[in-house]
Amino acid sequence: MRVLHLNNSGFGHVIPSLGVVEELVRRGHEVTYVTAAGPVAKVEATGATVLPYESRLPGIDLSEYNTADETAALTGIYLTESEEILKAVDKHYEGVPDVICYDLTVYHAARVLGRQWDVPLAQCLPVFASNDHFSLLEKMVEKMGRADLSHPELRAFFRRLTGLLADRGQGDTDLEDFIGRTEDLNLVYFPRAFQFAGDTFDDRFVFVGPGLAADPTAWTPPDDGKPLLFVSLGTCVNRRAGFFRACVDAFRDQPWHVVMAVHEGVDRAELGPIPSNVEVHGWLPNLDVLAHTTVFLSHAGLGSVMGALSREVPLVVVPSSPEDWVNARRVAELGLGKVIRDELPPPARLRSAVLEVDRDKRTRERVARMRADIEASGGGAAGADALETHVAKRGL
Repeated sequence: MRVLHLNNSGFGHVIPSLGVVEELVRRGHEVTYVTAAGPVAKVEATGATVLPYESRLPGIDLSEYNTADETAALTGIYLTESEEILKAVDKHYEGVPDVICYDLTVYHAARVLGRQWDVPLAQCLPVFASNDHFSLLEKMVEKMGRADLSHPELRAFFRRLTGLLADRGQGDTDLEDFIGRTEDLNLVYFPRAFQFAGDTFDDRFVFVGPGLAADPTAWTPPDDGKPLLFVSLGTCVNRRAGFFRACVDAFRDQPWHVVMAVHEGVDRAELGPIPSNVEVHGWLPNLDVLAHTTVFLSHAGLGSVMGALSREVPLVVVPSSPEDWVNARRVAELGLGKVIRDELPPPARLRSAVLEVDRDKRTRERVARMRADIEASGGGAAGADALETHVAKRGL
């Protein structure tokens, strides 16, 4: 089976898919994975062939896109990613795949190629799935507001998309169906128990759980016997020095060991004097650190949340983007941690939240049950099974 996998260059979108990709390669399938920038090496490690494209995302801080006006611009940003993916595929991909797997952000490229080649598609979801009973977009709108369809960014998006389809000989495409349809197979990278209205999703949605391959690192866990607080705001939120400084102050001289991954864009000097019980790193692989973590302080990105739950670590989340707020709401509903609603909470509030979660036995029990749900989801094997069945049905 020849598989063409299309994705953007974001770690949070690529990493969850790698368990399925690795299993497909292990079974002898030919996988070509289109992505760019940082995740390339991780995809190559699965044995898949990487087809790189020119991504614009590495230069964009997605944490700045929070209002209706700002998020309207994302439609054009991701369309640009699809346009660049199409250029790369046109130039370098030979033959026709048996199936196209694609991240939801680059559906434009996948659906154009799917029609061009008349091959089945499978959508990959590292975010909440949507149906008639739950809409991720509507939940985000509650936080950010709604952009009118006459918004300049949306008008530009529809104009560009219409032009793209015409250029590809698909000018007769129904735009409403092209944008809004549900694929016959959707791989969801977390357990059904975590999905809003999970029981309402039919068998087109396969909840395979997150890709959880470990990433060896030179980081050495502390041996001081203290509980460990891991602090990370993911790979897209990287300019919140004030938040990290508050974390340092919250646990200065406290009987905790704090490990912070501040990523790019934060000047260490802005954090003030660093006490001996605090480590500051530019980047660390979450799963390696989470294996030794007592409480995880996070932005509520779904990849980070799944990583923590897979290691049975309770959460304190400080969401910033509309999508993060939806994730945080689910964490709270399921009793898996605590939500702080202030994007720049004072040190005392941070410390209080962490200590409260650490002491709560019921939270830890619920986290343990969610870990069991993750392990029961089937992971890469379940995803590979679903894809093989999907392609076989098309051949009947």
